[in-house]
Amino acid sequence: MVFKKVLLVVFLLYSFVFKAQIKYPPTKKKPVVNRYHSVEITDDYQWLEDAGNPEVVDWVKDQNKITVKYLHKLANSNGARAKMKSFLWSQMEYDNLVENKKDQEYYFKLMYPGRNSPLNIYYTKGNKTSYQHLLGPNSISTKDRIIFTHLDPSEDDRFLAYQYNRNGSDWKEIKIVGIKKRQFFKEVLTEVIAPQINWYGQGFFYIKNKYNAEKVSRSFPELLYHTLDTEQTADTKIFNVDTKDEFLSLYGVGEQSLYILKKSDNSKDNYSYYYLRPKQAIREFTPMFTDIKYNMSVHYFENDTVYASTNIKNKKYVISFPINEPKKWALLTPSYNGAVFTSAVFADKKIVTSFQMENSSLLTVTNFKGKVLGELVTPEGLAVSNLKYNEEKKELTFNLSSYTVPSVSCKLDLTTYKFSYLGQKAVAFDSSKYKFMRTTFDAHDGVKVPIFIVYKDSLPKNGTTPFLLNTYGGYGVIAQPSFNPGVISFIENGGAFAYVHVRGGGEFGFDWWQEGRNLKKKNGILDFTKAADFLIAEGYTKPKKIGIMGSSHGGMVTAAALMERPDLFGAAVINVGVLDVLRFEKTEAGAHFTNTSEFGTVKNEEEFTNMLSYSPLQNIKDNVNYPSTLIITGTNDSRVPPNHSYKFAAKLQNGLQQTNPILLWTQENEGHYGASQYNTYTEELTFVYTFLSRELNKTE
Repeated sequence: MVFKKVLLVVFLLYSFVFKAQIKYPPTKKKPVVNRYHSVEITDDYQWLEDAGNPEVVDWVKDQNKITVKYLHKLANSNGARAKMKSFLWSQMEYDNLVENKKDQEYYFKLMYPGRNSPLNIYYTKGNKTSYQHLLGPNSISTKDRIIFTHLDPSEDDRFLAYQYNRNGSDWKEIKIVGIKKRQFFKEVLTEVIAPQINWYGQGFFYIKNKYNAEKVSRSFPELLYHTLDTEQTADTKIFNVDTKDEFLSLYGVGEQSLYILKKSDNSKDNYSYYYLRPKQAIREFTPMFTDIKYNMSVHYFENDTVYASTNIKNKKYVISFPINEPKKWALLTPSYNGAVFTSAVFADKKIVTSFQMENSSLLTVTNFKGKVLGELVTPEGLAVSNLKYNEEKKELTFNLSSYTVPSVSCKLDLTTYKFSYLGQKAVAFDSSKYKFMRTTFDAHDGVKVPIFIVYKDSLPKNGTTPFLLNTYGGYGVIAQPSFNPGVISFIENGGAFAYVHVRGGGEFGFDWWQEGRNLKKKNGILDFTKAADFLIAEGYTKPKKIGIMGSSHGGMVTAAALMERPDLFGAAVINVGVLDVLRFEKTEAGAHFTNTSEFGTVKNEEEFTNMLSYSPLQNIKDNVNYPSTLIITGTNDSRVPPNHSYKFAAKLQNGLQQTNPILLWTQENEGHYGASQYNTYTEELTFVYTFLSRELNKTE
């Protein structure tokens, strides 16, 4: 016992010295006073918003030197990097991004040529087991990091339009290749966001946005038609919008027999729809619905009938209506209590719909009249994704995913409505020892909040287990279980993982989202801190043994929880987080109106006061030693600009009582989704999870 105490003292002294050796780059305070209504707020680090300023560039480089050195020491200890590679490689296969259609001549895949290679495009003719290399990133640029994001072959299979980004940016480019003769067309289409390539004749429709390099905005989209082998400047303008709050989406269905254009006016929360039937005499988009409240996604078109999905009374359904009598709607899918619609696919005169439930997923099969033909509930802890129908094989496949094993492909028998596994991926750990439980806890206002816990073997109630809490909780996004090698490494090192379904997510329907949105945003943050209280009260863990992490909106929740209850946590990882909520709308990053609708706007005094109450940057206190924190961002993040992370790190590092490490890691030439290649992704995972494990295991 004495020997153990001596070891603990030595370890604690080592930890103190290790922390004391961190000498952060000096960060100047350049006070700027911002006035919101009657409130004046001083921002000492607003100068860090100017990413192109040489002083900011040098400051970021100096921060990275310190952080990467610190994290490399951790990653190189106890074979951490090698272990992470063994957990990771099993998930590095990529699904075919091109849907199979009848009489298809060519098939395309994105695949990794090797472990340290980026995705390349491959194709095969007829025989779908042996793929040939078509092109790689170096054919586009040897300077920039090229990441292929979408493949779209022409209807006759003669051409392939491929979309990619540079260095992780949300902004995409499109190029075209002729398959048979390997004809690489010279034109490059730029200023593209969404993968909405719709082939028609000797070209395709696509949507172009106006790019403002200073504000990183994506407003005033235009629908254009591009003719092959012509420059983008010659593209024909088909449709455009009038205000910055309007957006366009195009759906091409029925083998070039119908195109439906959706115009969304987010400021009014209404939608207009236009259609084009190329085989008819009128060659223009004709109004179908004008200024309606239903946000539809179009799936299928047959016998002059449109099939789409939309929300009706805050629940999503598949509907149908005649193209010539669009007001005659028919509901084709059922609704279930406690189940949320996630996707639908049309398969051999049947509609297969997936729903996410509290403990599992539900697949429902209906006919085109809305009659339920079969239902299938998946095993507990598994979520359905990637529903696909191969028209040639008459085969419906989907993926089942969980927190503990890589996604596995399955096939649904459309006669018996039973499913079978198509093969599981090998893993470098004993997944049979992994267990999970789903339970609820009481939030601050008495609401029952679900929490999903994953652990290995057993979960003792002796307060010693390091716990990692994760959440997203915003925009009504439905969080589904997915395999993460980092979580596996954390659990293999003696920890446990929990996903907290805080209010603001979409897992439990529209009302659950609304209870964590805008003026009720703080509910989600308090739900997250209450999850930690619950785990402590149950005896699973204790303060300082709990780590928290989140990305984007989840990064905001994580950081806000850290500010709210720093006494609860031992470490935090905040990835591309919205950390200066008050100035988020200033950058016009991402979908601007969507963000102000979710958080609120400082132009409204009530919303401003609410945002100020939880905005992480403004709630940092000088007299608190906050838990060890790793803050991650990317230089090319156009959704949440990196200055959010810069300012937050600077203010924490300059705290009067701050002795725990505050590390800022800016990933060069990466965007909102972080590392984009196998080797950089391995490094990212190793850095994050060794940091968490070390910080949570350094005290007993």
